[in-house]
Amino acid sequence: MIKNVLVTGGTGFIGSHVVEALIHNEFNVILLKRTSSDIWRIKEHLGKIISYDIDKTELDTIFNENKIDAVIHLATYYKKFHSYEDIEKMVYSNITFPTKLLDLCSKYNVKYFVNTGTFFEYEITSLPVKEEERKKPFNLYSSTKISFEDIIRFYSDKLKVITLRIFSPYGEKDNEYKLIPTLIKKAVKNEEIHLSEGFQKLDFVYVKDIADAYIKALKSIEKIDNLEAFNIGTGFPYSIREVVSLIQEILDKELYVIWGKPAQDIPICYADITKAKSLLKWYPAYSLKEGLRRTIDYYRKVYQ
Repeated sequence: MIKNVLVTGGTGFIGSHVVEALIHNEFNVILLKRTSSDIWRIKEHLGKIISYDIDKTELDTIFNENKIDAVIHLATYYKKFHSYEDIEKMVYSNITFPTKLLDLCSKYNVKYFVNTGTFFEYEITSLPVKEEERKKPFNLYSSTKISFEDIIRFYSDKLKVITLRIFSPYGEKDNEYKLIPTLIKKAVKNEEIHLSEGFQKLDFVYVKDIADAYIKALKSIEKIDNLEAFNIGTGFPYSIREVVSLIQEILDKELYVIWGKPAQDIPICYADITKAKSLLKWYPAYSLKEGLRRTIDYYRKVYQ
């Protein structure tokens, strides 16, 4: 039975919601962070978890001091379009660091490892995107994710690893530069919003649903085949223009949008979530409208 869960990336957007869900489901959380990590997202939960600063404590010591049953790996270095200066950090955070975790899992007989991937890994030759879709990284970030999955295979005879490939997340406590927080902020402040032409379609998945997927993964992993991957999305694509319309409807006000040129991006992508429904017994509980409503309620308090 899984009880003690080590979490990386728990101070981040998705990770903070996963930590909250783990506590709610009565798992014991062992959090890895840095001294410099901004803990505002999980500050209220710090008294309920064990926390280590990995720049002060050796990883080996952390594994030795705790009987860890499973690892949820969410820590990442993400840049949609990297610069030369990002390469070393990205490779360390997305390949070297999690490889060290796998090695320690093997050493200390940790049985389960839940990895985090991205829809940017897929070539997208057909829709909806299935987990078996051929890999063709969209950017360096997704290249590092694919590289780490190859490394996982080396360790797969020592522990069971599954990967959750996240589509387009949104929700409370997101990074302010992301699309939906930006739309809400500028709407609340009555500011102009400069966007692409707005016809790009993505699979927007609410962060509470994502957190629930990690809980379902922990509860199902003993029965799942090793090296399985699961798409975590909704199975429905929405255009940027449709998102803007929904935000206008919820706020009951018009957004001042300046539509621009087509985005240099994936034109359309949405997930086939049949496998997650079947094997994880996971279903997205929130429609885009309800998820946006909850997100807007949160950001109204932040920006007003």
